[in-house]
Amino acid sequence: MAAKPSGTGTDLTLRKEVFALKLSVLAGYVGLGLSVGTLSGLLGIGGGILMVPALVLLWGMKIHLAIGTSLAVMIPSALAGTLRHHYSYGNVDFIVAGLVGLGAVVGSFCLGAPLANYLPAETLRKVFGAAMIVLGFYYGWLQPYVAKLAENVG
Repeated sequence: MAAKPSGTGTDLTLRKEVFALKLSVLAGYVGLGLSVGTLSGLLGIGGGILMVPALVLLWGMKIHLAIGTSLAVMIPSALAGTLRHHYSYGNVDFIVAGLVGLGAVVGSFCLGAPLANYLPAETLRKVFGAAMIVLGFYYGWLQPYVAKLAENVG
């Protein structure tokens, strides 16, 4: 069976086809992981901001598969970044992380994943794009004003 390195929807995780991927494709995936891991550790952003568009645009992966794959990649990446931030710099509040994490687990498992699976790919792309625009607007223009308001309140 021939490999499908474009990731067009086949489940490569449990197949022998993984070993048949071309070196350039493997290097591309590792390079994407390196880029996402660096930005995730640097800025604390979720890998999905970069990973989902890259998997869809560069490798032609279906958006539903790209979202699930991105989430799976974030587990070891987030763990590594958390450990480094905690043990090297003391920059983790585990109480807040535990409380927010509890809500995030329930939200992701009970709401987000089922909703993503239910929505058509076109709708999901539009929702993802709208989220990127809102985040870009916030970080590019609104964040300094929100930070100033927070200083005045606290």
